[in-house]
Amino acid sequence: MRHILKYSHPAGEFKNGLPIGNGRLAAMVCGDGTHVRLALNHEWLWRGVNRARDCEDVSEKLGEVRERLFADDFREGTRLANEYFAGKGGISGERNRVDPYQPAGDLTVTVPGGAYARTLNLETGEAVVRAGTTEVRAFASFADGFIVIKITGPGEVGLSRVSDPMCELTAERLRLSGRFRGGVAFEVAAREYRDAEADCGGDGREGTVTVLADIATDANRGKLLDFPEKADYDELFRRHLPAFAAARGNAELLIRGTDPVFKDPEAGEAFEAPDTDVRLERFRAGKDPELAALYFEYGRYLMVSGSSGELPLNLQGKWNEDLDPPWECDYHLDVNLQMAYWPADALGLTRQQDTLFNLCDRYRPHGREMARKLYGCGGVFFTLQTDVWGRMTPESKGWAVWIGAAPWLASHFTRRWHYTRSREFLETRAYPFLKEVAAFYADYLVERDGAYHIAPSQSPENRFAEAGGEYPVAICVDAAMDVELAADTFRACIEMAEALGVDPELRGQWRKFLAGLPPLTTDSAGRLNEFGREFTETEPGHRHLSHLYGLYPGEMFPEDDPLRAACERSLDSRLSHGGGHTGWSRSWVACLMARLGRAADCWQHLTALICDFATESLLDLHPPRIFQIDGNMGGCAAVCEMLLSCEGDRVRLLGALPAAWPSGEFRHFKAPGTLDVSCRWSGGNAERVVLHADQAGEWQLCVGDNIYSIALGAGETRTINL
Repeated sequence: MRHILKYSHPAGEFKNGLPIGNGRLAAMVCGDGTHVRLALNHEWLWRGVNRARDCEDVSEKLGEVRERLFADDFREGTRLANEYFAGKGGISGERNRVDPYQPAGDLTVTVPGGAYARTLNLETGEAVVRAGTTEVRAFASFADGFIVIKITGPGEVGLSRVSDPMCELTAERLRLSGRFRGGVAFEVAAREYRDAEADCGGDGREGTVTVLADIATDANRGKLLDFPEKADYDELFRRHLPAFAAARGNAELLIRGTDPVFKDPEAGEAFEAPDTDVRLERFRAGKDPELAALYFEYGRYLMVSGSSGELPLNLQGKWNEDLDPPWECDYHLDVNLQMAYWPADALGLTRQQDTLFNLCDRYRPHGREMARKLYGCGGVFFTLQTDVWGRMTPESKGWAVWIGAAPWLASHFTRRWHYTRSREFLETRAYPFLKEVAAFYADYLVERDGAYHIAPSQSPENRFAEAGGEYPVAICVDAAMDVELAADTFRACIEMAEALGVDPELRGQWRKFLAGLPPLTTDSAGRLNEFGREFTETEPGHRHLSHLYGLYPGEMFPEDDPLRAACERSLDSRLSHGGGHTGWSRSWVACLMARLGRAADCWQHLTALICDFATESLLDLHPPRIFQIDGNMGGCAAVCEMLLSCEGDRVRLLGALPAAWPSGEFRHFKAPGTLDVSCRWSGGNAERVVLHADQAGEWQLCVGDNIYSIALGAGETRTINL
């Protein structure tokens, strides 16, 4: 019962609801005291009006922009870069052409009302609402594909969709058919299965109704599932449970905090979980540190429930009720999509992360075309903001002149390979994509003064005074993040090619480019220069921490590297000016603090993430109270990092363990090289470590001030008592 969200009042607004999903389908269980509303979504339901968008060839303009940038005319260089390469959305005042993710409709159960309670079990994926004498149970089946609902007691079911002038809709009580004008078509259908008691009416017994719901869209040539002749909720739930458990994986986390909410499960003591909103208030008062472990578990739940279909999590996972959602509920590729998958490798969620790799493959064909049309380059270019259709047209004037999206996503391929050591994944997925990213760099880099420069360059989504105030983002030469991403790409390509024994000539070229990248530098305060050299900061407390990519999630600055200290000073400076003022930004800060081993600071920012940027149902918020899922996933990653931090073959245990978690245990967290790690600690110190390796390897295990050299054979398990 530790993994449960529980409330004694209706959700009211959507963002306080309880999310269920199986990746393909999703529903937010919300509503008021007399209506249990399931706000329905399908992962492929985007408007689809701009599925074929494109742009003209402007590659001949690149030289003009570079001329201004290398002449230190950053104001004009920024203006020209945006005029030529940024598209027509953003600050232009015109609507961009990114298609918004859309709601499918609402399945509503009207109930008499009365005493109210609702729960979401993160271990089973089942939401339960009790209103008066009626109980409504719901889950999204991992075995049969439907959203399944059980109504015990009085309740009337209906389907509806909010009025939408851009959608031609045909509606019946349990069926909706719609088509967006110029876009995709979809269907929503439900079927009721009443037991014999549901029709009795006169003997005082309350019947049970099982409802199956499904959604289909022609965006993926989908069809509604075949509804069975008979359906029993309990039987469907029994089939769902092992499939859902398999998707969750075997990672576990148990915390015994300084202010325990629960009785000791090992003593066999029963307990009643407090309401989550009550726990949240206690957490804000500095109590109930175990709530942060629930937040971690919620992040895993959201990934499993939202990313077990064909497509990865968008800005709101798979849960959206708005026709015109913030930022189109799209894929933002300058931190948000990447952050959503930061905890995937550590928790062994390979199936869920595969959706991210599938999306990258979907983007590649048009990405090649855009590399050529925008910059005259080979390889692949991904834009900063896009949707599901695979179109890489820049759509955000003021923000979109950036080439780092594809390299950042490529780092996820590299990380997966490091963790799994799958030759098949390396040969068929990781290396082919990394080669295309490197091919773009090979053409884009500018050789000048004995170095290979990146221009135009950007540090998303920040600016400096010397570029003027007309644009929200400054264009420069050799922003730190761009250099870091290029170095990461070339190193990974060299390593992969060597592992495969291929492309010796390309390896030589990549080594030349890697050696010729401009060195990262520090400013007069000893901070890492974000924009290649020292400029006047316009927003010293900016929400993005792009230049610190190499510290986390990257692994570019080991503990003895002086640039690690420069990163730390940069982070402290950013925070001293109010940085971390969105949910996702605060979670990135927590991850960075964990990587630095600053346990108290990591806990402070993880606490702030939950206290300041979470709804009562613990969904992440972006000001002004906009639900986004990236902060949830970043917070989950921060907990992974504080307990198990991996850089290369060095594995550090409990490197940022907070004082609020003096005793506990994690099991089956993953480390690079197929290493499975479990650890029990007490009094803040590790007591017992269990290591298992699927493939033979060697690691440096760091526990406190001690470093152990560990070598394991394939399939070997070792227990270390400390």
